Amino acid sequence: MPLTVTVLLDRWLDALAQRDDLSPATQVTYRRVAAHLRDLAASQEVERLDLRRYAAARASAHLSPRTLELELRVVRIAVNWAVREGLLPALPAIRMPKLRIERAEYRCNHRTPTTADVRAVLARMPADDWRLALHLLACTGARVGEVVRLVHADLDVPSAQLALGRHEGARKTGLRWFPVDAPTLRVLAARDDAPEAPLLRFGPVAAPIQGLLRRLAQACRLARVPRFTPHGLRRMVVSRLLRAGIAPGIAASLTGHSIAVMLRYYQQVTDDDRRVAVDRAQVWRLDRP
Repeated sequence: MPLTVTVLLDRWLDALAQRDDLSPATQVTYRRVAAHLRDLAASQEVERLDLRRYAAARASAHLSPRTLELELRVVRIAVNWAVREGLLPALPAIRMPKLRIERAEYRCNHRTPTTADVRAVLARMPADDWRLALHLLACTGARVGEVVRLVHADLDVPSAQLALGRHEGARKTGLRWFPVDAPTLRVLAARDDAPEAPLLRFGPVAAPIQGLLRRLAQACRLARVPRFTPHGLRRMVVSRLLRAGIAPGIAASLTGHSIAVMLRYYQQVTDDDRRVAVDRAQVWRLDRP
């Protein structure tokens, strides 16, 4: 009987669960890709698998070329495993084309939302922990992986601060502390649970990052707001801090950037920003120092 994608993934994921040499982040990535592949080609025979459909579907979800290339490599890893296990014939017989990702054809969503956009989107989301996660992203500018991996021990109630960047798979720039306002602190502190229990309760979801992205996209449609991503929220927070006159070093310490990267890639400069700067510096007043 031909091996279907569903059977391959079930057996591969069972084998992964027995391995202790893979980091939790790698396990999550493998399971996320498996879930997407199952959605797109569950009953398809592996030997007839055509990844062009998968690539087109994932690209339409505004995946970056680098992430798409990673996901295609993960599919290759699963198929190579099946060959080694004798579930498939020799790899060259598999019609699974090696795709070349033309980076110029993919446009990542770099839109930076306004606070009005964010309020409209939050109003369209149910009052659950997906909404709370988006609220934290919009207020802290944290990376999405940092937020979904939060545990109770990351909340320091006496100092009203949240530890970001402490966990495996979310340590890009290391640990930093972000002050929490009183209403959010009350909501988070009310969750009396074990220190290492998840702070946000997403339920039995294998890939919470992807779940959050789907809910954000849906809420954007319902609110009739042009789509944005958690990365856009990160840029929004950087711009809000800098426009408020916060020193770049302090802003960078809050968002987990280097100052150079923050100013070059994350600061959003508008016509109004330039106009305010010119007026404040009075550059047209040559009679002033």
